[in-house]
Amino acid sequence: MRKLIATLGFGLYSALTILPLGAQGRLAPDLARPNRAHGQLVDVIVQYRSGAFLPVHSRITARGGNWKRHLEMIGAAVYSVPVNALDLIAADPDVTLISPDRPVHATTFSGSADYGWMTVLDLSSNTAALALDGTGIGVAVIDSGITPSADFQGAKGQSRIVYQQNFVPNPTGANDQYGHGTHVAGILGGNGSDSTGPQYSYTIRGTAPNVDLLDLRVLDQNGESTDSTAIAAIEAAIQLKSRYNVRVINLSLGRPISVSYKDDPLCQAVEQAWKAGIVVVVAAGNGGRDNSSGTNGYGTITAPANDPYVITVGAMNTMDTLTRTDDKITSYNSKGPSAIDHVVKPDLVAPGNRILSLAAVGSYLATTYPANDVPKSVYHKGNSPVTGTYFQLSGTSMAAPMVSGAAALMLQKDPTLTPDLVKARLMKTASKFVQPYSVATDPVTSIRYTSYYDIFTIGAGYLDVQAALANTETLTGSTLSPEAVYDQSTGTVLIVGATSAAWGNSAAWGNSVVWGTNALAANSAAWGNSAAWGNSAAWGSSAAWGNGTPYGLSAIWGNQPVSDTGTTVDSEAAAVAINGED
Repeated sequence: MRKLIATLGFGLYSALTILPLGAQGRLAPDLARPNRAHGQLVDVIVQYRSGAFLPVHSRITARGGNWKRHLEMIGAAVYSVPVNALDLIAADPDVTLISPDRPVHATTFSGSADYGWMTVLDLSSNTAALALDGTGIGVAVIDSGITPSADFQGAKGQSRIVYQQNFVPNPTGANDQYGHGTHVAGILGGNGSDSTGPQYSYTIRGTAPNVDLLDLRVLDQNGESTDSTAIAAIEAAIQLKSRYNVRVINLSLGRPISVSYKDDPLCQAVEQAWKAGIVVVVAAGNGGRDNSSGTNGYGTITAPANDPYVITVGAMNTMDTLTRTDDKITSYNSKGPSAIDHVVKPDLVAPGNRILSLAAVGSYLATTYPANDVPKSVYHKGNSPVTGTYFQLSGTSMAAPMVSGAAALMLQKDPTLTPDLVKARLMKTASKFVQPYSVATDPVTSIRYTSYYDIFTIGAGYLDVQAALANTETLTGSTLSPEAVYDQSTGTVLIVGATSAAWGNSAAWGNSVVWGTNALAANSAAWGNSAAWGNSAAWGSSAAWGNGTPYGLSAIWGNQPVSDTGTTVDSEAAAVAINGED
């Protein structure tokens, strides 16, 4: 099917050209679109064989391509090329894959404290985690920028934003013009300076309040970017690893999945970072309420959160209380498995609903949603109405930095930890749920959503930093997230791990221990005969899950082709759920 789509696409523009066998397969499926004008330009990422950049570059420019950026880390370069030249470029024997430079995106104030950082540090019963604060650990925040604040200063007043670089075209500086990156950085590493002291009733701070922050700006003032821009920032983080001890990358951004993670340049980039010894944390996405395909929000994980290497994080609602016992999953939390590859995601969940963090004054979000300014009365004993320092947002974008901060604390305690061991310990120690489902209400539409606590909704469970820090188990093998495989003969779903993966190889890392028996239970909502998992389009005979190819037009994927004409990587994994939920 994949080759057929490619043949019916841009081959129409070069009907007289005889292409070598397999050339069509070098075009990503979402480039195979017949409805383009003959002279239209399209931005593409061209991957080439090792050492072949110069001859490939020469041949692309000879066919009208304009070079835009080199992505050496994944053996690729970005070009703007005429659509009628795509087949000829794909026929080049030194070209391995051509992908569109796909859009990436960034994923109302309730008047109460969120208790997110206190919940994950379990400060209701234990303050030991406060002995660790992320000192000496560099965290790259690849987002919309970070606006400097007193909350990002060290003990001597020095800025902990140790490096800033802007990757957005037409440079306007690395400061945050959208308002998303500052909020994310505050959840991860804000020290609460502007809300700490005897006059304050609540401190608004991050999980690792003394980390060094690297501000790698990829999202513009509208929260938009491209694959190649994000890849360039990931490449920079790897290059800066030794200089700033970069041990964690936070990616609260994403876009729809259009190809297998094995062929996706953005996924290849995060894998390179992981293999370089950097923990990569990615927001799952906010598509859990999407029932346009009749799947109740399942199958809505975004890229690169679909990559099996990274730690993919979903969002919990703390219910504005310090105790964890009443917390519940948010209804907008994107659910797995991932499109095409059926990777089991998210890996775990963390607080992400109505989270209080730093505002980027004058940014798009701050000026567009003034009701999300946090009144000083929320955290100040004097009941002052002054606003502007802190801001409230909801989404998996807010949950991801909770986990990034936790990883920084773990690495501060034991710098020898590998990314795989950090992931394994976080998942093994995550709190397991016993409730089968919960109900939430959208405060804007008043629509009520029912969420089940299965492996595709909560992964291995709820972030517990104290437990992760206390865990001393070692690891053999990788922590690649497994795949979900539907057995049509028995009507059951199997969780299949890579042969080199740690899951299932020992008592310490067996499936039931890491994910919990409830999420894997045969009679739970995930594996029973419910509408979601029985004979529905999701796990029945549809093209996506049954006998067809992964590119079939089944109900779970919808009938619309993925657009490749935009210019954005969104912040809704960075798209924010502005109003959260009740």
